[in-house]
Parts: sequence; structure tokens; C-alpha cells
Amino acid sequence: MKHIRSTLSACLLLVSLTAHAAPETVLMQVGDATVTEADLQAEILRAPPQARTQALTNRQTLHFIVRNLMTRRLLAREAQANGLAATDAVREQIRLASERVLADARLNQINQENEPDEAALQNYAKSAYAAQPERFAQPALTHARHILIEGDTEAAKAEAEKLLAQIRGGANFEELAKAHSQDKGSAARGGDLGSFPDGKMVPEFEAALKALKNPGDVSEPVKTQFGWHIIELVDRTPARQRSFDEAKDELMREGRAELLKSRRAQKTGHILDGAKEYDEAIDALLQQPAR
Repeated sequence: MKHIRSTLSACLLLVSLTAHAAPETVLMQVGDATVTEADLQAEILRAPPQARTQALTNRQTLHFIVRNLMTRRLLAREAQANGLAATDAVREQIRLASERVLADARLNQINQENEPDEAALQNYAKSAYAAQPERFAQPALTHARHILIEGDTEAAKAEAEKLLAQIRGGANFEELAKAHSQDKGSAARGGDLGSFPDGKMVPEFEAALKALKNPGDVSEPVKTQFGWHIIELVDRTPARQRSFDEAKDELMREGRAELLKSRRAQKTGHILDGAKEYDEAIDALLQQPAR
């Protein structure tokens, strides 16, 4: 349903854009070359629905597309002036590009003609959920933070012990992580490592983390191949089975994609009925891989 909503949202945004300005509205001009709202709409329609939504709600993206359209238009004019459009190679590319645009338009039309209804998507979701229960099993997860002091020296250990003493004295773990942790990836997040299943971390780290019983518990300095860690247990989430209601939107998006893919495949399969493929002519074009 979220995918369907995002598609509808993109369409509504495009309708909104159309309602606020006429298609001939000029968005950029260089000499007598212009980029209009109609050009922008055509370009945005080439993108997937989510990308359309992003383009129409992000000022920087919208301006980038307009500038890109103008750059392409001016380069195309130069190509025309330089005689490139008259060359056999470019003429063939233009023909193929035209066919690609028309074929994509026809595939979009086929999608619209075969858009599955709510009942079909619900049935797909229920069947998929029942057929693959293991897919929706969520493992036990542990959420943790850490502070890393790199190195295996006594000085590194002493630095870790000093920070631990500050934590025991009431200092904020996250602030100390931001200021002192040498794990660049997590330091900016206050040492937050996110949630992860068993076996994700190196054995010494895992063992120390498992010894922590309650959220907020902090370990003694733990040595691993990366250095000395101070670990804080944030939370533990037990293993569980995601419910159908939790998985339904994901499965309906998947169902829509699969059903449309199947119907497009049927169409393209029928198109090629009676086709004769000249294998020898195709194979003659094969080149030996470079050694």
C-alpha cells in the first residue's frame, strides 16, 4: 500500500505542478534556447515514482534537473550544428532512443491497463505470508553503544579505564563517545552501534556484551583486535515472528511488482511469437575475451 500511495503521491504532485503553471512556462533560458515546464514534466515522468516525489519536493534536485535539461539541449544544438546528427552512427542511436521511449511508454500503458486491484494484492500477500513463514522470523537483537580506544598498549587501556571511571561517576556515555571514541563510524552517533543479531561482533565483544544484564549496564574495558572497548547495553529485543499486519504492506508492494512483471512478460512473450533468431549471425559477433 505504501508503494501505491507513493505512486499516487507522485502523480498528485505532478498534477499540482501542472495546476500552478502552464506547460509553456519558461524555467530557464540561454539566448533563444528555453527549458519549459512541459520539458520538466516529461523528464520527471521518466523516473520511478519515488524519484518523482523526491524531485518535486526537493528544491536542489528540481534546479539540478532544469540545469541538466538546458545543458543537454545546448549540447544537442551544437551536435546539430557540427553535422553529428547526419552521421549514420548518430542517426541509428536517435532511432533506437526513439524506440526505447515509445516502448517504455507502451510498458507503462500496459501497467496501467493491468493494475491489480486491492483484492488481488491482499490475496497475494496472504498466500506469500502463509507459504514462507520463516521469511518473517525476526532474530533476537541487541542494541549497544561503545567507546573505542585503539591500540593494545597499557596507555590505551589506561585511557579506557579513565573514561570508564568518568562514566561510573555519572558522565554521559554518549558525550564521552563523541569526544573520545576512535571508532569514526559510531563516534558521531554517541557510540551507537544500532541493533544487531548474535554473531555480528567479534567474540570478545560478544562475550562482554552477553554478560551485561540490564539496559544501561556498562562493561569493563574489553580488548579486541581493534583496541579497548567500553560497551553499554541499550536494549535487547527477543526473537519473534512478524505478524501478517506488519508484513502486509511489504508483501502488497511485492505482489504488485510481481503481478505487473508477469503481465508484461506475457505481452512481450506474445510479441516474439513467430520470431526467427539467426544464431549463427549473432554468434559471429562474439569476441574473444582479452587476456
